[in-house]
Amino acid sequence: MPDLLKLETADWSLNVWSRDVEPAQKQLASTLAARKANQEISRIRLQPSKFKNCSPIPCISEHELHLADPVFFENRSYEFEFSFAANVDEAEIRHRLSAVCDAFRFTDNSLRGTLNTGNDIGWLRLGLHYRRAGIWQDAAIAVEVLPTKMVMADDLLQINAAIDQSYPLWRFALAQKTDVELAQSRQPFERFPLLWLAQFASLREALLNEVRYICNAPHNRLQETTRSVRAERLHGRISPRLEERVAEAVKSSELQRRFQTSSRRLSVDTPENRFIRMVLEHCTRSLARFAASAQRHNSAPDQERISSAFFSELAQWQQQINQKLAHPLFGEVGQFEGLARESLVLHQRAGYAGVYRVWQQLKLYLELFGRSASVSVKPISELYEVWCLLEIRKQLQTLGFTEQESSKALLREKNLEKELIDGMGASFVFNRTDGIKLRLAHEPIFKKPGSQYDRIYSWTAVQKPDIVLEATFPNGESIVWIFDAKYRVDTDEKTGHDLAPDDALNQMHRYRDALIHLGEPIEGVAPKSRPVVGAYVLYPGWHSNQNVPATNPYHAAIEAVGIGAFPALPGQSNQWLATFLLDHLGDKPSSTQYRIEAPDEHLARDSVRIAPSGLHLRRSNALVLVAKTGGGRTAEYLAGFQNGSARWYHIPAETMSQRQIPNTVMTDIAHCAIVVNGTKGAAAIEYGFDIRSVRLVARCQITAAQAGTTSTSDSCEPYWLFELGAAHPLHIDLAHEMPRQFRFRITSMADLTTGKTWQEWPDRYHYLSTPSSTSPITYYARKD
Repeated sequence: MPDLLKLETADWSLNVWSRDVEPAQKQLASTLAARKANQEISRIRLQPSKFKNCSPIPCISEHELHLADPVFFENRSYEFEFSFAANVDEAEIRHRLSAVCDAFRFTDNSLRGTLNTGNDIGWLRLGLHYRRAGIWQDAAIAVEVLPTKMVMADDLLQINAAIDQSYPLWRFALAQKTDVELAQSRQPFERFPLLWLAQFASLREALLNEVRYICNAPHNRLQETTRSVRAERLHGRISPRLEERVAEAVKSSELQRRFQTSSRRLSVDTPENRFIRMVLEHCTRSLARFAASAQRHNSAPDQERISSAFFSELAQWQQQINQKLAHPLFGEVGQFEGLARESLVLHQRAGYAGVYRVWQQLKLYLELFGRSASVSVKPISELYEVWCLLEIRKQLQTLGFTEQESSKALLREKNLEKELIDGMGASFVFNRTDGIKLRLAHEPIFKKPGSQYDRIYSWTAVQKPDIVLEATFPNGESIVWIFDAKYRVDTDEKTGHDLAPDDALNQMHRYRDALIHLGEPIEGVAPKSRPVVGAYVLYPGWHSNQNVPATNPYHAAIEAVGIGAFPALPGQSNQWLATFLLDHLGDKPSSTQYRIEAPDEHLARDSVRIAPSGLHLRRSNALVLVAKTGGGRTAEYLAGFQNGSARWYHIPAETMSQRQIPNTVMTDIAHCAIVVNGTKGAAAIEYGFDIRSVRLVARCQITAAQAGTTSTSDSCEPYWLFELGAAHPLHIDLAHEMPRQFRFRITSMADLTTGKTWQEWPDRYHYLSTPSSTSPITYYARKD
């Protein structure tokens, strides 16, 4: 594999090599084509910019080299080799990260090193410090590392804007492999040392040059001074009045008497020079504070990542400013006490106007960033993770949830950087008018029992999922979904579709299995349950058509086992994720009626009801099916429901599917109450029957005795067949309550025995079908 880049200067040459970057180039081209975006010019910057030869570089500007094709990508290893002239006996790489500096070794007149770009995108800047003929010299090269899964110009800009709005300054880091150029911002941020240092680094040379000019030609002005001296110290012309006073003192022999005299002379102790001194002192104090904070940040055993070259550079900057302050000019200048009025010197005079301009840029650094100002930011994987959190937050707000500002996630400053305070106590909290409450947390920590955290624990290792969404319903019950952001994409070789990595999907199984909820103790024993009903990967995949949920490659897995993935990209609608949240949480309520009073719908899904082999999961052991019998039943069959001897009941599966009742709910039904003609001749429920078993069978498999008819059927349509057990007397009269049309209701045994009319019985799962949500009485067709 040939070298990706060859560059030759008068003192050194550079060769860059990596193993086959063609897959990364194809992935980037595919991403740009899918997003209909243009490839930006891939650039290399040099300082100094004098070179002899370079290839393959078709376009060369004063300080930039433009590559024909991009060669530097994220998550790739690159080998750099700097070869020096014969009179260079020592060389090193200077970078803020000690890991980058330590990766290079000078041997045999060459400086070699291998760097993995990881999840750091932006400008990778390598400072070259070498000694030639006994004189140390400096050069620098900067290469632009591109993402392959995103459009850097658009996606990164939107991610930064979203993060800055909710978490100001969090994305900036003290030291990473790469840095980004800062754009202007009108948002009212607080003063942040990292950004101030970035602006100072870009203005330092200009400041020193302007101060050097001032020291050579300082501004001065005539200033009048008054002194008290004795007569013999007076010289030169004196005023007639003073001459008279001196003559009187000599005549009266008062030779020790002092006389006030004034003179005018040029002085550099002007407000403008005091201002220049104040600017220099402010800069050196700020650098000293920054260096001290960085040393504290680097002193922790797990934080020793900042190179000594960075601290040496800060010390050199301080030394250069102190050398200027040691100039005799500033020894004659007092402390700055402000300007009584605008100074034309600071606005117009050479040197002074330059320092004044630098000072304004340092004060307003957030509004005046240019291309030369840059700062390290956190890896794109961390930025993407927080953006996914904010994207879910935005999607929840579109569903009618209102955020409680008092519970907004918090930031704190630690060692020159901003960090998020983790945990559910520092999460986003939402309310909605239908009574559902949500908590959206970033990286909550689940530990072993004994560490209180909403009674959710991990018995083995500590678990720290990226995003946790907890829904609490009006009846006090709650369920949990987990979303884990992964800035990685796999490609399906057959379809070419973007997929989530397999190991990330496996991690979702781990989260769901590891987290256990401990309920309130019953007789000293706390019942265990699994609170997580689904775990999903968020990945930066591109799918052009997300209007149909079933087209999601993970739709079947999500429905079957509650594990899957959703593509999520900035600037896109992310419709699959939005549809999922809409399906599980509902839209803005159109009335004050609750759409979901309890998590019945979620806990009835097949993906949640997967039990260990040999066991059966049941939501409730008190559900009762209230219904009529079909027409044409034998007197013996009907008498069984009147006297408590009935043993079978069946109902078409199509009838239940009209109400969208899940199969899991049908197997949950524990009791059956059939409406028949009571002892008084009117409609009544005489007995409630325990249900021994519920099976889905073909109609032809139901015998005539089980169906209560005189003949069998050869139909293969599916029916639910209930085997009835013990009977319990109820004697509920329903005079004028049951019309001839068939209808049914799923309620609880407690509600059935306390209510006396059809309308008084709460209808569980009524919201699953549109007809039942708009009418209190709904009729269903029954073929037999």
